[in-house]
Amino acid sequence: MAETAKVSYSDIFYEEAQNVLQTLEEFHQLSSIELENEQLRDMLYEINGDIAHGINKIKQNLNYLMRNVEWETFNLSFFGETNAGKSTLIEALQRGNGRLIGDGSKDYTKSLTNKTLKNVNLLDMPGIEGNERKYISEIKKGVEKSHVVFYVIGTNKEPEEQTLRKIKSYLKDQAKVYSIINVRSKPNPYILKKGLTDNSLKLIEERTKEKFSEILGDHYVDNLIVHAHLGFLSVGSPLRDDLKRDQEKMKTIFGSPTNAYEFSNLSKIEGLIEHLSESSIKEIAISNTYKFFSCLEEVTSRILKGKKGFDETIKSLKFQIKECLDSSRDAVRSCQNNVLNLIDIKVDKMQSNMQKIIYDGIDNQWGETRIKSELHSEKARFEEETKDSLDKIIKELTEDIQSNMIQLQRRMDLEFKFSGYKNSDFNISNIISKMQIGMKYVLGQILDLGFSVIGIIVAFVFNPVLGIITGVISLMKKIWEWFFGDPNKRKREAKSMAYDEIRNLVQKIKKEARANTDKEFKNLDRSIQNTLLTVDHFIREVEKLSFSMNDRISDLAHSKVEIGKSMVANIEERSVEFAYFDLKLAQGMIIGEAATSATTRSYRLNKLDRYPNVGVLMVNIYPDQKEGYFYLKSPQEFTYRAFSNLIDYYKKTDESFAIKGVRRMKNGENLSNR
Repeated sequence: MAETAKVSYSDIFYEEAQNVLQTLEEFHQLSSIELENEQLRDMLYEINGDIAHGINKIKQNLNYLMRNVEWETFNLSFFGETNAGKSTLIEALQRGNGRLIGDGSKDYTKSLTNKTLKNVNLLDMPGIEGNERKYISEIKKGVEKSHVVFYVIGTNKEPEEQTLRKIKSYLKDQAKVYSIINVRSKPNPYILKKGLTDNSLKLIEERTKEKFSEILGDHYVDNLIVHAHLGFLSVGSPLRDDLKRDQEKMKTIFGSPTNAYEFSNLSKIEGLIEHLSESSIKEIAISNTYKFFSCLEEVTSRILKGKKGFDETIKSLKFQIKECLDSSRDAVRSCQNNVLNLIDIKVDKMQSNMQKIIYDGIDNQWGETRIKSELHSEKARFEEETKDSLDKIIKELTEDIQSNMIQLQRRMDLEFKFSGYKNSDFNISNIISKMQIGMKYVLGQILDLGFSVIGIIVAFVFNPVLGIITGVISLMKKIWEWFFGDPNKRKREAKSMAYDEIRNLVQKIKKEARANTDKEFKNLDRSIQNTLLTVDHFIREVEKLSFSMNDRISDLAHSKVEIGKSMVANIEERSVEFAYFDLKLAQGMIIGEAATSATTRSYRLNKLDRYPNVGVLMVNIYPDQKEGYFYLKSPQEFTYRAFSNLIDYYKKTDESFAIKGVRRMKNGENLSNR
C-alpha cells in the first residue's frame, strides 16, 4: 500500500514538475508582435529574446535538479571536514575491510563514493576543508542526491563557523542534518578509563548544537558522539596490517569486540539509520519535494527580481519619454508661434516698404521698369531677412528637440547605472539599450517632420510675394491712367488710393500665408501625435512582456501548491484542500483533513498553520473586502503570501471565483475612507 502511494506521488510530482518546465518554456513566447514599423518590431523582438535568455538559464538549472532527484533509494550522505572519519564510519556500518579508510593524508576521499546498507545508499563525499574546489562537482552532486546528511566532526573539536557557512551554501536547506562528533584515537587504556565523553567533549557538543541550530535552523535535528575507529575494529574485517594491529590492541584493552562495540556508540548510529530507513518513504517525499521547492523558490525569486527591475525601468522610461515628447511638442508649438509672428512682422514691413516705393514712384513719376526694379529689390530683401529669421527659429527648434533627446539618453543611462539589477538573470542593460535605440528612432522621426514642414512654410510665405508684386504693378497701371489722365487730381488722393489697395492686397495674401502656415503646423502636430501613438504602442507591447510574466509566475505558484497538496496527502493519507510551503520563511499552511495529523517538526518548519477548512481560516484572519479585493490586517509576511496563493489558486481552479486578489491594509487604515 505504501509503495503504491509513493509511486502515485512521484508520478504527480514529475507531472507538475514538467508543468513548471513548460511554464518556463512559455517565457520564450511572451509577447505577440503586432507593430507595423519593422524597426520597432525587431527591437521589441530582441527585448523579448533577452528576457527569454535569462529564463532559459533558470530552466537549465531546474532541469539539472530534476535529473538528480531520486525516489527509489534513501540517500544518506557523510559530509564534513577532511580526515574527520567519514569513511571509517561507513566502513564500520558496513562491517567492511577498511579499504575506504584513509592513512592520514589530506583529501583521501577524492570522489563521491556510493555504498549500500540494506535499503539505504551511503554517500561518502570529499572533505570540505581540504582543497574541495577540485571536487566541487562531486560534493554538489552528493548534496543534491541527499535526503539526510551526517556531518562528521573529527579531532574532538567543535566546527568553525566559516566551515559551517560552507556547509549551508552546499546544502541550500534541502535536507535534515545530524552532526556526529567522532572521537579520534587509537585503542588505549586512557580512553577506556575516562569514557567516551568527558566534560570537554560535552562542552564541544553543546557549542556544536548551538552553532548548527543557529546556521541551519530547523533542518538541524541532533548530535551524536561516536568512536568510529573502535566501532570499525569491533565489527570489521581489516586487511591492512596497521588496522589488524589496532584490532588486536582493541581486544586486549576492551576484552572483547562486543565491549568495544558498545563503548564506541556505533549502535546508536545504526539505530538512527534504521529509524530513518523505516520512514524513508516520507523522508524521500519531503526531501525531494523541498529540493524542488528550494529550486522553484529561487527560480521565482530570480524572475521576480528581474521583473521588478524591468517594471521599474519601464515605468521610469514611460515618464521620461512622455516628458521628452511633450517638451518636443511644446518646442514645435513655440516654433509655430514664432513663425506666425515672423510672418506678421516681415510682411507688414514689406507692405510699408512697397507703399513707400509707390509713393516715391508717384512723386517722381517713375516708369513701370523702375517700379518693377524697386519692388523686386524689396522682394529679395524680404526673402533674405525672412529666411535668415526662419533658419534661426528652426535651429532653435532643432536644438530644443536634440537637447530633449540628449537629456532622455542621460536619464536612461543613469536609470541603468543605479538600477541595482546587474546580477539578475535578465540583462536589463541590453533591454534598456534596445529601448534607447527605439526612442532615438521615434524622436528622430519627429525631428525629420520639423525639417520637412519648413520647406512647405517657406513656399507659402515666399511664393505669394510674386503675386504681391504683380498685383502692385497692375494697380500702378490703374493709378497712372487715373492720375496722369486727369492732371487736376491731387497726388495725395492717388497715394491714398494706392495705400488702400496695396494694404488690402498684402493683408489678403498675409492672411492666406498665415492660414496655410497654421494648417501645416497642425499637420505637423498630428504627425507628432501619430508618432506618440507609435511610442505608446511600443511601450504597451513591451509591457505585455510584464503582464505575461505575471501569468507565468501565477502558473509556477499554482504548480507549487499542487505539488504541496500531493505531498501532504501522500504523507498524511488524508484529503488536502490547500497546502503552501515557504522554505525561505520556514513556514507552511495546510487546509483540509490532513491538517489534523500534520506536525511542524515532521515537515521541518518553524511554524505550520493548520485549518480543517477555509471557513476556519477566514474566521482566524478575518479579512475585509472591498471592490473585489480582500484586505489583510495581519502584518505577517507569511500570512499575506499564503493567503494570496490561496486566492490565486481558487481563481485558477474556479472560473466563477469573484475575488481579484489580496492587498495589505496599512496600520490605522479605514476601508470606508478609500
